[in-house]
Amino acid sequence: MFGWAGTILDVNLSSGEIIKKPLLPGFARKWLGGEGFGAKILWDLVGPEVSDALDEGNVLIYTTGPLTGTLAPSGGRLEIITKSPLTGSFGDSNAGGHFAPELKNAGYDAIIIRGRAAAPVYLWIGDEVVQIRDAQHLWGKLVSETDRALKKELGDENIQVSCIGPAGEHLVRFAILMNNLTRAPGWAGCGAVAGSKNLKAVVVRGTGGVKIADPDVFQQACLSAREKVGRAQLLPTLRQMGTMFLIRGQYTRGVGQVHNYSVTQCSPEHAEEIAGEKWVKEYVTGNTGCYGCASHCSHYSRITSGKYAGLATEGFEYGAITGFIYSYGAARLPFGMEAVRLCNEYGMDASQPGYLLAWATDCYKRGMITSEEADGLVLDWGDESVGLDLVHRMAHREGVLGNLLAEGMGKAARQLGRGSEYYAQTIKGKFSQENSTRGSYGRALASATSTRGADHLKGWPNYEDMGLPPETSARLWGDARAGDGRSHKGKARMNTYYRNICTLMDSLGTCKFPSRWMSPMDGLDEHDYAKMLSAATGMDFSSEDLMTSAMRVYTLEHAFNVRLGFSRKDDAIPEMYFKEPFNAGPLKGHILKKENFDEMLDEYYRHWGFDTKSGIPTEKTLEALGMEDVAADLKNRGLLP
Repeated sequence: MFGWAGTILDVNLSSGEIIKKPLLPGFARKWLGGEGFGAKILWDLVGPEVSDALDEGNVLIYTTGPLTGTLAPSGGRLEIITKSPLTGSFGDSNAGGHFAPELKNAGYDAIIIRGRAAAPVYLWIGDEVVQIRDAQHLWGKLVSETDRALKKELGDENIQVSCIGPAGEHLVRFAILMNNLTRAPGWAGCGAVAGSKNLKAVVVRGTGGVKIADPDVFQQACLSAREKVGRAQLLPTLRQMGTMFLIRGQYTRGVGQVHNYSVTQCSPEHAEEIAGEKWVKEYVTGNTGCYGCASHCSHYSRITSGKYAGLATEGFEYGAITGFIYSYGAARLPFGMEAVRLCNEYGMDASQPGYLLAWATDCYKRGMITSEEADGLVLDWGDESVGLDLVHRMAHREGVLGNLLAEGMGKAARQLGRGSEYYAQTIKGKFSQENSTRGSYGRALASATSTRGADHLKGWPNYEDMGLPPETSARLWGDARAGDGRSHKGKARMNTYYRNICTLMDSLGTCKFPSRWMSPMDGLDEHDYAKMLSAATGMDFSSEDLMTSAMRVYTLEHAFNVRLGFSRKDDAIPEMYFKEPFNAGPLKGHILKKENFDEMLDEYYRHWGFDTKSGIPTEKTLEALGMEDVAADLKNRGLLP
């Protein structure tokens, strides 16, 4: 095959059986790769009879895309897909680095990992050689220790390691499989699924390459795309600060969430202390990028003095650090950096513990968590020593509180009860990362309808930040009000576009940053990707084909959740968003209205061909997307509207 490697690896840890299956061209064209491959494989293999994501019947799926490991801009993304132990719904995690291209070069488009090993193991893939090897000597090691030990054991510094740390071993529901030490496929709790299977790591060395159908045309399409990325207005900022530039933007837009969302904008002094500019000036030593990166938005950082002197690592991101320095209220970058470093070493999604600390502190101060339940700790806003202690306890499920927080925000709040659920900002059980969800109708809609829970990476309409005139919105989206975050009108078409772009990037195996999602007016669009994909695979893909494929993938994920009991009631946002207006900053007084949200959700469902009452895709919609088998399954279960 061209573009795709042509083989799916199927590994059963219970029996030790390893099967190599050919990738069928029809399947490849229909589901593209990455998220699409993973969604279809998960649908086929994991039904509602797998009640707990940590059961042996769940599967862990590694996937690459047809543009992974090629000249396409930023074609180094990896998808890991499973039924999420955090939400109990569809779960997919995405990361950059170099693991995915290595897997593709070894000759595989996907790995399906089933069953449960009797003792800790790791999976070794060296081109044609695939082995399940003993990992008992690695169990209990940190991520960096595991990475070093495997490279020494295999005698190759160029191998790519995807591994869990103590958090995955202890089944922390937001544990991750860490790649390249700091590349974190987060959010879905894939590391806990690996831990439940006694899988310590997947290790890959690939010496092949990717076959391209029309190399000359493909090279020109990629060069044109890279030139376009180079002209993007956002590129210099990404190279200077990465996503840390968003910290100041969060302040200026007034969408901070200080002290567990109780204050909607921090003080100017707080903002300056944690700004991306300060981070670059005082701690950054250089920048780098993932495989084929067109942006180089990752940075190396070092702390040379003070309490955390000696810290030196790569990869601090806005999404990982803001929970600690905003929501928890610890207004110091070094603390946030150390907290993220610890999370990375423990193999724990760094974007979640800071918000869990904030929620626990809020509940403690309101008397919902007793001193005994806090294991004698005194919880206070921004307490650095207690914060780091609790990060350690979460990763190892130590103590009453550590074990509770290891369940993740949604499950922890339900277990605690006592009204604590109101202060846990979750969607489908996953924490809602920032007040932007509460600050704009478009973002609220995108987060509510995400198949993996509260989410900015699966379709947030960043167009709302552009401040463009109404006539531009009317031209692009058919409604002059679409770009106004305070209006609920005209969102369906706009949100659908950004949902499809995000799904497309995660299916092709490319980064979202060069795309229209991050750069709404000058990023790469579906036409650019259609040209590259057609030349790479030798199949003729139009831009419409790609957007239809993206709609198919998202609709299948929605159907997967429907089969698990999800419906319109779950496409919702936290109750607080309808009750408490912004109390500071430029959005002071702004509040979302329930009736407006419901009207907007109706419009969205109609646009997608979903039943407005239940939020379930109709039989007609499923069949139009070529998913007759999915329609038949839901119909047999009595789930179609």
